[in-house]
Parts: sequence; structure tokens; C-alpha cells
Amino acid sequence: MTMKKILISILMLFLFVSCDEKQYEELAKSVGNITNSIQKEKAEKEVRKNGVVIKVYDGDTLTLEGKVRLRLYGIDAPELKQKGGKFARELLYNKIYNKRIEYVPVSTDRYGRIVAKIYYKDEYINKYMLLNGGAWWYEEYAKNDDDLKTAFENARKNRTGIFNDWKIKNPSEYRKEQKNK
Repeated sequence: MTMKKILISILMLFLFVSCDEKQYEELAKSVGNITNSIQKEKAEKEVRKNGVVIKVYDGDTLTLEGKVRLRLYGIDAPELKQKGGKFARELLYNKIYNKRIEYVPVSTDRYGRIVAKIYYKDEYINKYMLLNGGAWWYEEYAKNDDDLKTAFENARKNRTGIFNDWKIKNPSEYRKEQKNK
């Protein structure tokens, strides 16, 4: 039995023993959310692909053996020439270079890269990059991803990584400025 299932069982026991009707409804909703999360995670694990990382271009793009190019879903790391770009690349490189990762394809971008959720030893690398201040939450493409949003907000609030500099530019703004030069 997984830890999540044990927690659900404990919550349900608590639910039946000590709740009034309103508390019961709130706990039932929480249990339902946890159950949905577990089912989603299980389904996602079933479609995971894998490969060894042979190149890390920057903080949100990499190549696997067999020339599979991946773009990390829901994040936007600084460009290499942008302030914070080398930090973001090193953060990703040190975590997954030459390692076998798993990924869940989400879509394909205009450059033909697979946009994906990346995992290394079951750690969600996209979230890792945000938590450690290596990227922005890409709200435009991940509006409903509260997990990524929260990680990003915490990194900014705590001035982690690139967010130690209050004047650092969002990569999309930086790209627009470079395009207009």
C-alpha cells in the first residue's frame, strides 16, 4: 500500500469519527482531490518514455540519445546570453546531464521539440527548476498548473536563484527586446 493510500485511509477514518456534516463535506472533497491526483499520477506513469540526456542547451531545453529534443513544459528559463542564463543551464545540467530521465509528452512546439514533463528518479524536474529559481512559470502555456505556479511564487518570494536580483527580466520580455534591436 502506498503512502498516499495510507493517508487517504487515515483521513477517511478521521472523517467518519469526528465530523459534523459541513466538515464531512469538506473532507470528502479533499479525499476526492487526493484520489484524482493519485489516479492522474498513475496514468501519467504509464505513458512515460525515457532516455539519457546527452546535451543541455539552457535551463529549459535538452537532447536525449537518439536526437530526441525536449522542451520543459510550463517553465521559461533565461536565455544563455541573458542574466541568469548560465545559472539556469548549470542548474539543469548538474541535475540530469548524462542521466536516464523519464518524460511525459504534452505537445510539440513550433521548433519541433517535444514539450514534456521531465522526471529524474520520480522528481518532477520542471518544478525543481522553478523551486530553485532557475526559471519563470510559463503562465501562457501552463495556466492551470497550480503546482508550478506555487513553486515559482515561492522562489520569487524567497529570492531564490535568479530571483535574488529584483531587476532580472522575464525571458519572453528579453527575447522581444532582442528581436526589436
